[in-house]
Amino acid sequence: MPEIAYINSSFIPLEKAFVPINDRGYLFADGIYEVIVTRNGKTFLIQEHLERLQKSADELLLKLPHTLSEFIEIIDQGIKKAGFNETMVYIQITRGIEPRRHNYSADLKSNLTMTFRPHPEYDPQLIREGVAIITVPEIRWSRCDIKSIALLPNIMMKQKAVEMGCQEAVFVTKEGIVREGTASNIFFIKNKILYTPPADQHILGGISRNYILQQAAAHGLEQIERECTLEEILSADEVFITSSTVDLMPVIKIDETTIADGCPGPVSKIIKNFFPTVPTIMRN
Repeated sequence: MPEIAYINSSFIPLEKAFVPINDRGYLFADGIYEVIVTRNGKTFLIQEHLERLQKSADELLLKLPHTLSEFIEIIDQGIKKAGFNETMVYIQITRGIEPRRHNYSADLKSNLTMTFRPHPEYDPQLIREGVAIITVPEIRWSRCDIKSIALLPNIMMKQKAVEMGCQEAVFVTKEGIVREGTASNIFFIKNKILYTPPADQHILGGISRNYILQQAAAHGLEQIERECTLEEILSADEVFITSSTVDLMPVIKIDETTIADGCPGPVSKIIKNFFPTVPTIMRN
């Protein structure tokens, strides 16, 4: 089935989708984005994703081109037109299109693009056996709570992780405070207590992150949101990362340190089952 795009008001084949040279997203990374996936063919936590989209837009004084209910209708149409078993929906909204200059016109109309692709799936061996990650210096700006398309530090550090044969890179401050991954949030477990960095301006408040915290509370799992040091994460009983596309991925090694016995732990396995479906096959 063909991958499709939505450009402002029309669905078109993905290969025919282009944006103008004067789009401020292209020129300045002046825009925001969201990634929404389906579970059993239905959008998962879509309201939470769209509310975060609205929050990011508000922080950048960027007017969304549709109401949240209108976004839901467009996304549902796109999923049906694409016809995949499971779909990944990418939404990008830039401030708009006008000749290049740093300041922008007050009445500029935002530019909306979406893509509808198959949900990326992961080798079940990664879930069963866990993955290795690396730590990297925190070099990003101080408003990581905004889901901005300006992701150059994330790209650089993700590439470094891949070249080292690792799944992810996690940002750590010079004081040893762990923030988050390039495209994930991080959790650790010690003495059956779940810990994760707070959702302040230093990290993106992940939708899967919040879902896990809600489900953990509902299942009676004690949880603490606070600053987490690399030292204590390295000595944790279990570590895992989360995102909308992977749900939960156990971490068994960080840099040169093996976590506990080097196997995914029992609490991580329980939390993984909070999600309604599990990706199964790696796609290139």
